[in-house]
Amino acid sequence: MTVTAEAPRQHAPRPPLLGQGVAAALVGGGLLALAWVDADALLAGIAVVQLLALLGFLAVSEAPASTGVFALGVLAAAASDVVVVVDDGQVRYLGAVIALALVAGLLHQLVRRERSRVTESLADTMVVVTLVAAAAALAAVARTAEGVWPTRAALAAAAAALLAGRIGDRVVHRPALAVGATRAWPGLVLALGAGVAAATVAASDHLDRAPLVGLAAAGAVAAADLLVDLAAAELTPRHEDARRVAALRPTGLFLPYALLGPVVLAAVRLIEG
Repeated sequence: MTVTAEAPRQHAPRPPLLGQGVAAALVGGGLLALAWVDADALLAGIAVVQLLALLGFLAVSEAPASTGVFALGVLAAAASDVVVVVDDGQVRYLGAVIALALVAGLLHQLVRRERSRVTESLADTMVVVTLVAAAAALAAVARTAEGVWPTRAALAAAAAALLAGRIGDRVVHRPALAVGATRAWPGLVLALGAGVAAATVAASDHLDRAPLVGLAAAGAVAAADLLVDLAAAELTPRHEDARRVAALRPTGLFLPYALLGPVVLAAVRLIEG
C-alpha cells in the first residue's frame, strides 16, 4: 500500500517587511505632525485611521452582514469622536457608546433577512465598535493638558517601533515570536528599544516619564502587528482568500494606531498617580 505524502500548506504572500515598516512609520509620522498642530487636527487624522482600520478588519475577518456592521462601526466612530470633543477630552462616555452599539447590533441581527452566522456577525460588530472607540481615546487624551506630551511621545514611539521592528525581522528571522509568524524576538527587542528612544526624544522635557510611555506604546503596536501577521498565516493564495490578502497591508498599517489610545490613557493615569 502506497502512502501519499501530504502536500505542504501554501501560505499567502505577506506584505514586504521593509516596505510595510516604512509605510507604518509614515502613518505614525503623519499623526505625530497633526498632534503637534493641535488636538482638532489629530482628531481628523484619527477619524481616517478609524475608517481604514474598520474597513481592513472587516475585509480580513470576512464579517457576515458586513454592510450593516460597517454602518454601525461608522456610527460608533462618529459618536465616539463627538463624545470626546463635547466632553473636553474625557472618556467616561465611550463605554456608553459601546453599550448602545451592542443594542444596535442586536437589532441589526433581528432585521437581517438571512440570519446565518449571527453570533459571528454580532462579535465582529462589537470588535469594530471597540476598535473605533479605542482610537477615539487617543484623541481624547490629546485634548487634556496632561495628555499632550504623552500622546506625542506615544506616536513617536509607535512609528519608530514599527519601523525598527521590521528592520530587525528582515535581518534576523529567528527565533519567531509564534508559530507561523514572520516576527522574531530580536525584532521585538529592537522595536521596544527604538520606541523608548523615540519617546524620550519627542518628550525631552519629561525624561523621567517618557521612557515608560514609549515602552508601553511600542509594546502595544508590536502586539497589534503580530496579531495581523498571525492572521496572515491562516490565509492561502487561493482565489477565495484574495480579498483578505489584499486587506492585510492597510490593516497592518492602521490597526496598531487604532489600538494605541487605551495604552496612552493608561500611561497618563499611571503618571498622574
